[in-house]
Amino acid sequence: MVAEGVETEAQRAFLEGEACEEMQGYLIGRPEPIEHYSSLIGINVERRRYA
Repeated sequence: MVAEGVETEAQRAFLEGEACEEMQGYLIGRPEPIEHYSSLIGINVERRRYA
């Protein structure tokens, strides 16, 4: 199970207490442009535009 929308430490603590190990949301990481992600993983991602 993945808990979505985790925004506060209180929410995180509650979910950990309920044995939820997978979380996502602003507390964990904010959205970033794909260019930032590609530099984290060490590859160059070509950005394509589709009509």
